[in-house]
Amino acid sequence: MKWPLYKQVALLKDFPGEGLKKGDVVTTVEFLEGRRDLPNAYFVEAFNAVGKTIAVFIVEEDALEALTEHDILSKRSLEIV
Repeated sequence: MKWPLYKQVALLKDFPGEGLKKGDVVTTVEFLEGRRDLPNAYFVEAFNAVGKTIAVFIVEEDALEALTEHDILSKRSLEIV
């Protein structure tokens, strides 16, 4: 699924290098067209609860999930590995 830019989406897997976990919300900021041996991907930006950028990194397109009306945001502390 191709995501619109600047769309909030959820991660479908952990990204320990950024301290982010499955279910954390990130924003798509740039689409990266896949090649024969590389899948489509996005630069995504993660923000903390007060709106400060905490990470910008690449995520494969199939590791992102749409938010739905049934999802609830919650609070947790960022754990940097």
